[in-house]
Amino acid sequence: MRDVKTRAVMEQPKTRQQNVIPRTAVRILQRHYAQQKQERQTQRQRQPVEYATTQVQQGGLDAVRLTFHATRQLQRKYVLHKYRAQKVRQRRETTAAQVRQRDMWQSTGQTYAAQTATAQRTAAIPRQAAQKPPAPTMTTAQQRAKQHTHRAAQRQMLQQTKAAARKAGQRLEQMAQAVGKTVRAGIEAIAAAGGGVVLFLLLALPVVAIAVALSPAGILADSHTMEPTGEAMEVWERLPDDLSMERRMVVTYALALVDKVDYFWGGKSLVLGWDERWGELTEVTAEGGDSTGTEQPYGLDCSGFVDWAFYNASGGEYVIGQGGGAMEQHADCVDIEWDEVQPGDLLFYPEDEHVGIAAGRDWLGRLLVVHCASGTGGVAISHRTGFETAARPVWYEKES
Repeated sequence: MRDVKTRAVMEQPKTRQQNVIPRTAVRILQRHYAQQKQERQTQRQRQPVEYATTQVQQGGLDAVRLTFHATRQLQRKYVLHKYRAQKVRQRRETTAAQVRQRDMWQSTGQTYAAQTATAQRTAAIPRQAAQKPPAPTMTTAQQRAKQHTHRAAQRQMLQQTKAAARKAGQRLEQMAQAVGKTVRAGIEAIAAAGGGVVLFLLLALPVVAIAVALSPAGILADSHTMEPTGEAMEVWERLPDDLSMERRMVVTYALALVDKVDYFWGGKSLVLGWDERWGELTEVTAEGGDSTGTEQPYGLDCSGFVDWAFYNASGGEYVIGQGGGAMEQHADCVDIEWDEVQPGDLLFYPEDEHVGIAAGRDWLGRLLVVHCASGTGGVAISHRTGFETAARPVWYEKES
């Protein structure tokens, strides 16, 4: 027993010193780190401009890296949202086909029952019970419940996409704040050195521009939701996948105002985004209207609505018809056949009395129009009833 204790006591110091670094190596590392720290401080004191430039460049690289990762995440979220929307669209088409098949079976069963009853009366044979038509595959209440479930799923997917964009915006904002701190530190160092301000600003301004351009304040800072909702969202989801970016932007901005902006005789707006005047009581000063001289909630007329959609789609660079009426907008287009109409083309009443934007087609393939009219009380979606001419704006050909 004594030998065991002695052996344990003899082996214990070896266990404690197994991973211990020799004191000489520790001193060498401490001296090396202290020397590096002193060199960095000396460099910062002697060359503040170069030091600030290095810090800004490093911050710029970090900003670009964070921006790249945030963009990749947004792209993945968009692809996932598009895939889910496609699945929902396929399920709806399958449901519509089942409903059409059910209606066909019901009509066939009713016709067969009528023929059987007629044959029985004619042949004067004992009356037999008519065959019952096949039971419907889905009741009206079930269809409405399924549609409600689909719409709830779409709203949930949209909320998830918006949450992802908001999270990416917060990350970009943190990145901008980090770059701002680096820039302020560099400016203070240059001010202490007394020179090199022009060089530093030339190096820092691109980084600041990137941070400001990608900041969520430029993407999400809006008190109104500028996006399609409700029925307009369903129309937007049916847009063709191969639709050009210019057409998609025009239709998106047009659908974003559905059920949100009132009709106002002579109402125009060349504002990027939501116009704060919309909805405020304003006197109608344009001549020739039934509401002239009265106070109405400010909004848009038919040509003003088209102007606003194209102005926002182009980023404020293009106004179709140079701000005139429907006739001037028609002059800036080329007439096309009805089978050539694509979302984003313009549709006109006879003698250019009214204008709207083609928004796609419904489940049955009928053409849909988004327009601002007094009969609908504002921006609404309807079929092409009343529109007799289709035209294609020349702006699409210039941008392609």
